Amino acid sequence: MELAKMLVLSTSHMSPQTAQQWVPTCPWACFNKGGYGWFMYVCDDCAITEAEDVPLEIRSAVHVAKREGCQWIMWDCDGPVLEELPEYDWDTSSLAVAA
Repeated sequence: MELAKMLVLSTSHMSPQTAQQWVPTCPWACFNKGGYGWFMYVCDDCAITEAEDVPLEIRSAVHVAKREGCQWIMWDCDGPVLEELPEYDWDTSSLAVAA
């Protein structure tokens, strides 16, 4: 049996711009969570996850996930907020979670 550990984070740790523009083109496995967030693989390839074109909030979240031994991040609109990660304001009246 193989089990994977997952870090659950609030989508408030991702900027709306990243959600709409970068997540759909994420260079590693990232799956929509039915309009409520995403499942994102914690890629082992440091050249990809630390590349300058990867948004800082994604690199920061991946760093936390790796530190905690997680293989996935679940970005969830109702997920927990961590003080060590940046937070972004989402105006839910004008933004939608990217598909």
